[in-house]
Amino acid sequence: MKSALFPRALVTIPAAVLLLTIGAVRAETEAELLGRIEDYLNGIASLHANFMQVNHDGSISEGTLALQRPGLMRLDYQPPVMVRIVSNGGWITYFDLELGQISQAPLNGTHAELLVRSNIRFGADFRVVALKHEAGAVKLTVARDDSSSEGNLTLIFSDGPLALRQWSVIDAQGLTVQVTLFDTRFGVTFDPAIFEAPAPFPESDR
Repeated sequence: MKSALFPRALVTIPAAVLLLTIGAVRAETEAELLGRIEDYLNGIASLHANFMQVNHDGSISEGTLALQRPGLMRLDYQPPVMVRIVSNGGWITYFDLELGQISQAPLNGTHAELLVRSNIRFGADFRVVALKHEAGAVKLTVARDDSSSEGNLTLIFSDGPLALRQWSVIDAQGLTVQVTLFDTRFGVTFDPAIFEAPAPFPESDR
């Protein structure tokens, strides 16, 4: 009887061990997930996408996004919103095309800077506020470490593979703007002229 039982046990034990090994796949650590997000974002040289923006009052705007790292970004809103926003690497310029007016602010110090900087790393001047990974999605919230009063930025990715789908910004007044990307194309070549903006106003004029 013993000679018949032992061979059977030797066959079944490795199968059980294999099942336990498959079920015990090591969970990704927060540091590893952050590293994967950094690698993904740093791998984006340029992208073009359509977007839908939900504003704090529930109104919806649509438009197109052109992004080229480092430093360059342009958002063109569709009518009836007659607005264009351009980052030329040093300044963000807001064009009110209906009124023919512009306003400008340094890119450094904004949340937009994170998306277009040459080397994206979390934990330095952008601290991690929250990181969640569940149901095939990753949600990362960061804030500028130099001033908590500026609100925060949340990036939402699908996972498998990792892909940026949405971001939302909460400003200093607690108002939220959410932007969802679709029809995203990577590696797009842009005419450099689309990122041009007027020289910043003298400090006395701002």
